[in-house]
Amino acid sequence: MSGTRRLAQTLVLVPAAFLAAGVLADPGARWTETSLASPTDSESTAQLDTGSESSLRQRIREMVDVMSGHTYGGRFMHVRGDEIELMRVVHREIEGQRAELLVAENGEVREIRRLGDRCACIWPEREQVMLGDYPNITSRLAGERFESIESIDDTYRMVSLGRSRVAGESCDMMAIVPTDEYRYGYKLCIGQEVPLLLRMSMYDERGQPIEHNQFTQIESLDRVELFFQDDLVADIDSDFEVIELGGEPVENAPIREENWVIDPLPSGYSIKSRNWRRNPVTGQYFEHLVVTDGLATASVFVEEGRGEASRDASRTRQGMKIAARAVDDTRVTAIGDVPSATVEALVANTVREPGQADEADSESGN
Repeated sequence: MSGTRRLAQTLVLVPAAFLAAGVLADPGARWTETSLASPTDSESTAQLDTGSESSLRQRIREMVDVMSGHTYGGRFMHVRGDEIELMRVVHREIEGQRAELLVAENGEVREIRRLGDRCACIWPEREQVMLGDYPNITSRLAGERFESIESIDDTYRMVSLGRSRVAGESCDMMAIVPTDEYRYGYKLCIGQEVPLLLRMSMYDERGQPIEHNQFTQIESLDRVELFFQDDLVADIDSDFEVIELGGEPVENAPIREENWVIDPLPSGYSIKSRNWRRNPVTGQYFEHLVVTDGLATASVFVEEGRGEASRDASRTRQGMKIAARAVDDTRVTAIGDVPSATVEALVANTVREPGQADEADSESGN
């Protein structure tokens, strides 16, 4: 694959990869409360707590509030398949904006900086910087993922799993269990003394683990200065190549005249954001739609260009699913940490708004 083609794919797929987390139609055959309450990895050393779902939601709300404004630093481990990443994190709030620094401590040298919705991903060995406005990009142990906890009553239920310990801290373990096939399940451990998210694991529709994220060391900080808090690309060598991850924003893309809709959306999902961009490498225009159920998130890309497109969902990084199809001269792609049923439904139901499809068929002579 050529460098240009790899870069073109990166510009579209990296944002989705960042966004980068059950009991299904047949709960007896899938993820059950009983199986979740009896972990086999000896992670929970206490009896199952009978806490109500409302009290568990309250704990998550407390965690989200504390993590958004709290200043802390530490190290965490991210495990996905046979990949293990060790990251150092520093988090603080600056004038109402969340600022975060993530530094990889194994593998390729890399650094992620975040200031508000703006992100920079830096690869010193490649001499490359990727920039983008992505409010959904957070560390895997950020509380923001759970900000909409009040909106998931119909699609998930919560189960207490008692007490545990993470990074030397006592914490409350709980499961967030999906009620259908359109979303994955989660297991959280929230600190007791300070309600920080110390662990977050994600499980597929069969109850098998997809990924684990867990602090190995964490501490509250009274004060910390982030060197990039006034300039996201501070101290970056001027010779580094700078690339806009999402492509160039556009106002009058030709494809924008076609109003694409997702109808119907998978149960419980809604469109969170949509933006038009131009890929600076290929010159093609694309629309990026972010859909969410308040917890799970997926991206849909509508892009100009003919080509082969399969509607078969496939794993891209153990658990992250992708599906695509061609509609005349347009390619529709869906990707996310969601089950195959979700990306398949998103791709199948992304269509031109009724009326426009008839016009397109007429113009093509069909």
